[in-house]
Amino acid sequence: MDQATPPDARPDAQADPRLRVLLDRIAAGAPVRGPGSDLSGLSAARDVLAAHRATVDPESGGLPLAEADLSRARMEEADLAGANLRRANLSGAVGRSTRFVGAILEEADLSEADLSGADFTGIVAGQVRFAGAMLEDARFGQAAMRFADLSGALLDGTDFAGADLWGADFSGADADDTVFRDARLDEAKLADANLTHADFAGASLAKATLAGSRLRGANFTGAKLDGADLSGADLSDTDLVRLNLGTCRLRHARFAGAWLNGTRMSVDQLGGAVGEEVAGTYEAAQASYLALEQNWKSIGSHDAASWAYKRGRRMGRFHAGRQFRTAVSDRNGPGVLRHGYRWTADRFVEWLCDYGESLSRIARAFALLIMLFAGLYGLTGGLFISEGPEAGPTYNPLDLLSYSALNMMTANPPEIGLKPTGRVTNLLVGIEGGVGIILMGLYGFVLGNRLRR
Repeated sequence: MDQATPPDARPDAQADPRLRVLLDRIAAGAPVRGPGSDLSGLSAARDVLAAHRATVDPESGGLPLAEADLSRARMEEADLAGANLRRANLSGAVGRSTRFVGAILEEADLSEADLSGADFTGIVAGQVRFAGAMLEDARFGQAAMRFADLSGALLDGTDFAGADLWGADFSGADADDTVFRDARLDEAKLADANLTHADFAGASLAKATLAGSRLRGANFTGAKLDGADLSGADLSDTDLVRLNLGTCRLRHARFAGAWLNGTRMSVDQLGGAVGEEVAGTYEAAQASYLALEQNWKSIGSHDAASWAYKRGRRMGRFHAGRQFRTAVSDRNGPGVLRHGYRWTADRFVEWLCDYGESLSRIARAFALLIMLFAGLYGLTGGLFISEGPEAGPTYNPLDLLSYSALNMMTANPPEIGLKPTGRVTNLLVGIEGGVGIILMGLYGFVLGNRLRR
């Protein structure tokens, strides 16, 4: 092209007459109205503005559209890179795949706008409003958006990598597969948001609010969550490896299938139960407690691991009880037997030794069984004093309890001047001896576990 050709005669400068009309309106101070306007495909990049010898915004180097009214404007695939849209009104605008790279959008209103696939890379947009906007697959890399309002926005696949989102409001947003890698989300509001499979790797979420959010499958590798509120959050299948959650609020959070290893947290933070248990989904609650148990084992917190193990077993019993009731209502005989047996067995093991975690419960079982068998010996009248003036059957409680206690705790019937007589009494002696051997073995097993801890 001839270098002497005036800029306004260049093909790229004359390609879209709408730009000249827009520039003339801006130069004349005329309002830029949104309704009915069509800026689709309009190119207002810096080089195009230079070709038109247009007056550009001295702060941004792009279109001077501060406080402009572009509400409900159509601007699909337009190029507004570097534009100054401070306090502009773009509410309800349709700007799919529009470029706002490096633009100034401070306090601008883009509520309810359709900006799917738009490029907001590097924008300066403190207190910008995107409430209820459609922003699927939009790009906000390195954007400065402190205290932005994105509540209720549709953000599936949106990229906020490296963005400064301090204090931003994402409450109720739908943000599946959203990328927040290395973003700053300190004190951000993400309560009740759908953040399934969101990527928070390396992000800072200090004092952020994620209460009630759905974070299933999210990635928090290397994230900072100091003081974050995760109360009631769904962290199922979420990567939480080696994070410090010790200062977070985790009341009734859900952890079924979560990747927990070396994660710092305590039992007290859970508020007494995981979210699945509170919701009555006992099978998922059992998986949640299993994940917590394995994590606490990995950091050497054995008391916490014991608590999680017992809660998990109890959830298994509750689930079996629910299946048993369902089988009864469905008249499912095999199901009644299978689930009824599981519930009964789990309930007995819990009573006997708290699923192998309580020495005091085993001692209680010893005491109760000693008294039970002593009573049975008295009812059968089968214990005889073998010698002396009192020879004959004895019903003395001290004799009965002494014999029962020694028989329970020794491998052979005790030699204390009492002799069992009769088939029933000898059968009771054998049964009590066998039960005693089992209880002594169980007591030794639980004691050994406690000592190793």
